[in-house]
Amino acid sequence: MQKALQYTYRENAPSVHAATSILDKLWPRWAIEPLRLGRIPVFLAAVSFVSGILLARWNWTPVGCLLWLSACCVLVTWLALRYAPRVALWPALLLWLLAGMLCLEVEPRGASAAGLAQYADRLSRQITAQVVRVQPLNAAAYAPETFDPEALEDESAPKRANLLAVDLAVDSVEEVKPDTSRMLPVKGGLRLYVQAADVTALPQLHCGDRLAFAVQMRTPERYLDQGVWQYADYLEQQGIAATASIHATVLQPIPSSHAGFTCILHAWATWSAGRLQRVADSRGNRMLPTILRLTSDDAGMLSAMLFGDRTLLDHRMRLAFERTGTFHVFVVAGMHLALLAAMIYMLLPRRLPEGGRVLITIGLTTVYALLTGFQPPVQRALTMTVVFLLTRWLSREPSTLNALGLAAVVVIAEAPHLIFEASLQMSLLVIIAIGGIAVPLLERTVQPYLRATQRLRLLQLDTGLPPRIAHFRVLLRMYGRPVGWIFGRWARSLPAWFVRAALHLVELAFVSLVAEMVMALPMAIYFHRLTLFSVPLNLLCVPLLGMLMPTAIVAFVASLISPWLAILPAAATSLLLHAMTIIARRVSHVPAVDLRMPAPPVWAMLFALTCWGICLWLVRRRGRWVWLTSVLLPMAMLAVTWPYRAPLHPGQLEVTALDVGQGDSILLAAPQGATMLIDAGGQVGSSQPSNGGWDVGEEVVSPYLWSRGIRRLDVVALTHAHSDHMGGMAAVLRNFHPRELWVSVDAGSASFHRLVQQAREQGTVVRWLHAPDLLAWEGLHVQVLAPQASAPNGLGPINNDSLVMEIDYGRASVLLEGDAERQSEATMLSSSMVHPVTLLKVGHHGSLSSTTPELLQALHPGHAVISAGRHNRFGHPRMEILQRLQTAQIRTERTDLRGASTFLLRDDGSVATD
Repeated sequence: MQKALQYTYRENAPSVHAATSILDKLWPRWAIEPLRLGRIPVFLAAVSFVSGILLARWNWTPVGCLLWLSACCVLVTWLALRYAPRVALWPALLLWLLAGMLCLEVEPRGASAAGLAQYADRLSRQITAQVVRVQPLNAAAYAPETFDPEALEDESAPKRANLLAVDLAVDSVEEVKPDTSRMLPVKGGLRLYVQAADVTALPQLHCGDRLAFAVQMRTPERYLDQGVWQYADYLEQQGIAATASIHATVLQPIPSSHAGFTCILHAWATWSAGRLQRVADSRGNRMLPTILRLTSDDAGMLSAMLFGDRTLLDHRMRLAFERTGTFHVFVVAGMHLALLAAMIYMLLPRRLPEGGRVLITIGLTTVYALLTGFQPPVQRALTMTVVFLLTRWLSREPSTLNALGLAAVVVIAEAPHLIFEASLQMSLLVIIAIGGIAVPLLERTVQPYLRATQRLRLLQLDTGLPPRIAHFRVLLRMYGRPVGWIFGRWARSLPAWFVRAALHLVELAFVSLVAEMVMALPMAIYFHRLTLFSVPLNLLCVPLLGMLMPTAIVAFVASLISPWLAILPAAATSLLLHAMTIIARRVSHVPAVDLRMPAPPVWAMLFALTCWGICLWLVRRRGRWVWLTSVLLPMAMLAVTWPYRAPLHPGQLEVTALDVGQGDSILLAAPQGATMLIDAGGQVGSSQPSNGGWDVGEEVVSPYLWSRGIRRLDVVALTHAHSDHMGGMAAVLRNFHPRELWVSVDAGSASFHRLVQQAREQGTVVRWLHAPDLLAWEGLHVQVLAPQASAPNGLGPINNDSLVMEIDYGRASVLLEGDAERQSEATMLSSSMVHPVTLLKVGHHGSLSSTTPELLQALHPGHAVISAGRHNRFGHPRMEILQRLQTAQIRTERTDLRGASTFLLRDDGSVATD
């Protein structure tokens, strides 16, 4: 046997030089280089630069002072380099810190939107403008970044209207005076929602077209609640100062041959997405079996995956991927560009020089980035990809941390404010998690064995390997021999192939696990979500995406020639896409698929950052200390996701009226820390909650509660089944799993029945309350004043169904009236249960139908709060009610003016406003 092995070795043995060359390629470094400060100067410079930006945001310093300090640092650094090189790094890092502070201070501020915004007063004005971007929308494919909530509530729009979101560069606006009007040159961005009952009625608008029409402009809606994402801020970043809605028949575009570069890029992205839709509509595609057929929804998903156009992404599918932690497949940014660049680089012939492969990869990746519309996240991802590739190619000692640091500095120096945006923070963190922590750990564990599965016939390679790796290669050969005897010589490599596939799976699982543990922090801060199944699902979705991207690109390129030519690649794409969507849909229905949570406290964030910094250092150390990372990473994740007690107001009864527009939502926090939410807002004017996609419970109420550190509610109370009170309730039940749901009248509403059923399925206790019920809750006395148990049921929800409660805390009390009107108020007065209170939540948003003088006289409150929407079409609160409250010398707060209004009631009867 030994002679046979020696003979095999002599027959297959190349020269010693060739063997050494192969060994260097397969195992370029066996020991991880220790992390020394001198080896990662660019990474440290980037850390100092970012720290300077954060310091400047926290503490303003005059530019002149920063320049003077920078000059001093330059002098100290020069002296250190000349006389004490070992300590020169420290003044150099201080110089980078000052550079970060200076960069933020001198950053040009965005152009003011005050010019156009002052004309967004809802008066009909003539404007002239040029088309900048056209996005087809549909109310069923709602996404927060594409819809103005007010546009969905426009009574003139059909409930399932087809929409175009048209971004306009306004040139002039009509100035309207009582006796005259004139056109004034005004610059600014306008987002115009063009409505039509049928898609064929939508106008054919193109980049650069000129428009002249009359429109009522408005400033984007703002919800003045803590922690709520603001659509107006997003539009401001896009250069949009106002929004408006208009019917398609009003527009008469004038074609223009001139269009800006940005406009052309947007048109490319829209055109590219349209090619996929043509494939879905083609006759050959419709003849395929369902599993291979590309549908319109599939085309919308592919448009999001390939070109970043999420305007046609089905809302239910969006939620399924969000709940399973795989929504990143629809975000064209770092991962997509990295996958494409890696695919291009690997497919290029290896006989090309390294520089040629890098430059071709950069060129083709840039073309793809332009096709996506070249949005800011894609620009940043492309910049980081280019810098990373060039750094790895040109550097004599390639370092992932240095490449990352240089790419970060290049991106952030251009726009320092980006460091405060979630997208850039998450991009940097995922690169640090994978390149800084996961890859070095794999180099110590999986990678040596993975490389050992290659070139098994070259026996001489074993002599240059560590004993455990050489022994592993010998075992693979031994296992391959009997397989070869059975199936033939070609099958000797089968054991190595299976082992290699298993190690690749372990590698992917490990990278996903480390990335998820690090990404738990930004996910908790910005999305208030912990996806429990994200690691196993990413093990399935990421490989599927790696196969789907090439086939989808081939289908797109083929569609440029003919939709028939794209049938086969489109069928393969559909098969992969359907596999991915089936997995996401099935798993998204699991009750515990994701946990919603508030952001962790500041100390927990700092602890997690410290743990990650230590891990970056440990994974590059020799010895057993490296395994401490297996403790630090879970500890950091545990600190981020731990259920901390909400920082409320102990010893005081808190009553906060949230700004939910024209609706109601009130948070009560008991002196002992228990929480109750009364109503959850919603769209106005319907007995059914909105099904168009916009959910005030998900977009407004829940973020506010999370910003207060609330993870679970003790009680949720629904006053009555109107949509402006119940519309957001389903999301609140889903996100906060209350222990009890308090309701009163069953008015025969299907939406109400679904809500009660949802509560019971979640294990929430449903309690039915009527006057004169009296109950104790967390040291408070709750008296139900309305409705009576004999109130009519099954006739449809009405305002007088409202659950009216008086909550007493010592000598302080609050009356929560819901939408109760005169009839209900008269019944309460006749029952002799109405007593003076400290705080009144004014009934029915300040309508004339509520808050009668008799009720005010009986209650005699010192404070009142009105929940109403800005510019609501009902005129709430009515001036007569405001005058009635003023005459009674009641201090009144309004959510439409002040936003969320908080009252702190003490047991001695005193009230403080926060």
